[in-house]
Amino acid sequence: MATPITPKPASTFDLGSVLSSAGLSKEQIAAAVAKFTPGSSGAKKKQGTYTKVQESTNVPDALTIESNINQIYQKYYKRDATPEELRARVPEAMAQYIDPKTGATKVYVESTYSNGVPTGVRTLTRNKKDINAFIEDSVKADLLSGKAPVNKLGMPEGPAGTYYTTFKQFASNHGLPLTDATARQYGEQVAGNAVSQDEVLNQMRESAANLYPQYADKIKAGVSLKTLADPYIQSMSNILELPVGGIDLYNNTIKNALNYKGADGKPATQSLYDFETSLRNDPRWNYTQNARKSLDNVGLQVLKNFGLAS
Repeated sequence: MATPITPKPASTFDLGSVLSSAGLSKEQIAAAVAKFTPGSSGAKKKQGTYTKVQESTNVPDALTIESNINQIYQKYYKRDATPEELRARVPEAMAQYIDPKTGATKVYVESTYSNGVPTGVRTLTRNKKDINAFIEDSVKADLLSGKAPVNKLGMPEGPAGTYYTTFKQFASNHGLPLTDATARQYGEQVAGNAVSQDEVLNQMRESAANLYPQYADKIKAGVSLKTLADPYIQSMSNILELPVGGIDLYNNTIKNALNYKGADGKPATQSLYDFETSLRNDPRWNYTQNARKSLDNVGLQVLKNFGLAS
């Protein structure tokens, strides 16, 4: 019987070992092995993050555009766009994918890669702009031009309304005249990133410092005029028996106290004693219980002085 022939193992060729013995670096060996390994294209993947932009005819549908619009409205108005707003903005957004000269669809697709691996894709307009950026610019333009929607109280919606309230309250706390229209304009400018909230507040703080120079340093340091005026407000409430909530910095009596001038005619701080004395000379004091009690006490003392009362 013939002895079976055992096949010899196939010889192996270790390219890495051969290259290593030739004194090549690890990086050079890895590149060479990748190039000559079966199934490898030999092409080295591009490193880092980069993008590729290609033309396309795939225009986003109206529902996608509506979703994009609602995202922007949530950011600026804290709500979705109304049907009327969508009817105006959807066609405007869709038109960004049409070449105005030829009427042909013009869309770009931007693909992002990291070390040769796709990480994201987005559709761009004919101007190679993100549609969300276009919609946001359009909404901001309306804010800055005063076309932003307002509620039944005349306040702008969303963040612009929040800024509006902040500026109205700040003005109230500093005795500044600020109309609703100006507060709304400030709110819309801040929401539209034309100015910052701090810039508006600093401007208002400077105005208050100019109106009340004797308190300028404290106002500029961040102390509200209302805080500085509170002792006068409390005294006026107590002596004239007025609700403290009904006395603000626009009250003429308080304004006069804050705009007090000394004997030399220069701005000065009126003492609380002098202020309270002036309140007792105010005609309104004669109608208070404090005044009646004071008169009763004076009358009783007169009677005592004549021995007519004990």
